[in-house]
Amino acid sequence: MASDCYMCPTCGAEVKVGMACPGCGPETRMRKRNKSVRTRPRRRSWEQDDTHDGLDLPDEEFDYEDFVAREFGHRTSKAIRIRWYWVVTAVLLAITLLTLVLVGVW
Repeated sequence: MASDCYMCPTCGAEVKVGMACPGCGPETRMRKRNKSVRTRPRRRSWEQDDTHDGLDLPDEEFDYEDFVAREFGHRTSKAIRIRWYWVVTAVLLAITLLTLVLVGVW
């Protein structure tokens, strides 16, 4: 199948991108009402060609811990560290908002 084509999920025909399916498009539905149309053998959209069979994937078990260690490095602590100035900013903001609510401005 060409890269600029796709397989119609209804009838299995190869269709150019941006075009209506010749096997089940709007003009075909009108012809089917008027007379019987000879159809080709149906192939479902999930019945793709065999190009992706036999990729020689490894049979070993997937080691998630090893994958995480390789991708993200070896971290021993998972604690979130917050810098001191963000804590001070949050406290000052809370005091300011509380003061505005108590005075009645906000």
